Amino acid sequence: MRFLLGVSLFALAACSAEAPAPEQAIETPETQAQTADAAASDLWLAGVDLPAYLDCAREQSVTLLQAHRTGDREGAAENSIGAMQASLDDGALFMEMDVAKTADGVLVLMHDDTVDRTTNGTGRVDEMTYEEIAALRLVDLDGNTLNEGVPTFSDALAFLDGRGFAQVDLKDTTFDEIGAALVAADAVDRSVVITYSIEDAITLASILPDVALSAGARNAEDLERLSQGGVDLELTTIWLGVGTGNPEWDSALADMGIETSFGDFGGERNGTVDYQLLSENGAEVISVDDVPAAATALDAYDASRTLLDNCPAAQG
Repeated sequence: MRFLLGVSLFALAACSAEAPAPEQAIETPETQAQTADAAASDLWLAGVDLPAYLDCAREQSVTLLQAHRTGDREGAAENSIGAMQASLDDGALFMEMDVAKTADGVLVLMHDDTVDRTTNGTGRVDEMTYEEIAALRLVDLDGNTLNEGVPTFSDALAFLDGRGFAQVDLKDTTFDEIGAALVAADAVDRSVVITYSIEDAITLASILPDVALSAGARNAEDLERLSQGGVDLELTTIWLGVGTGNPEWDSALADMGIETSFGDFGGERNGTVDYQLLSENGAEVISVDDVPAAATALDAYDASRTLLDNCPAAQG
């Protein structure tokens, strides 16, 4: 994140009318074009067809990264814009975020029932107004208070527009509320909503049939239940759970044109994770806590961009 630096009164007083002006950068058509190219590069996912992009990942055996809780690290708190920017810079594309609701109905990013662990304040999210939560500062995993507040869901969706995809995990919110927020932000086609049961997936599909979703399915019978319930399997990524994957089931799903995801959070915690093995076991999307390590192991930054170059069907 870039923060504006205040200029002290002392520094202003030291300036005189006779002091030489600082050298100014001269805008030329060439520098303007370079600036435009840089902006376009930052928004390289603008207009990308997410289902087609995931299809290409499956067909070309490319593994993409999902930053769990946006990929917190030293200097960047979980569920923050700062962590999103850092994770995008590493090469992750999917920002998993937890969406909760304040006492006055504002959707904010917060994993816990309280603000105690991740901010410099205390209190239950559902008993605090947005104004009260907005006054707090986030805290990183080392306990350092940051110059960043709790983002709203709409702020997060706006930030990710053209930069990455939202992976939405509901905390004390409803599919109706999440759906309305996605529609208001024009973010339906660039978001994935997490469901935790077949019934939930069917409910979400009835509310927002065009949104991509993540759902668990252990066998063909589960897939049939999803399909019969109105879930579009072409918009569905099957969550295989926590661990190192399920290559046999993944292969069967791939034969049906269905993508998968999973994450080895335990392996990351105890230092035994093998990101290459996870990729070889077939997931199109791996959810990770240590985004820098996973991105380095899988060359995620370049791989994701090369995938889009090789995927005309997904290009905006």
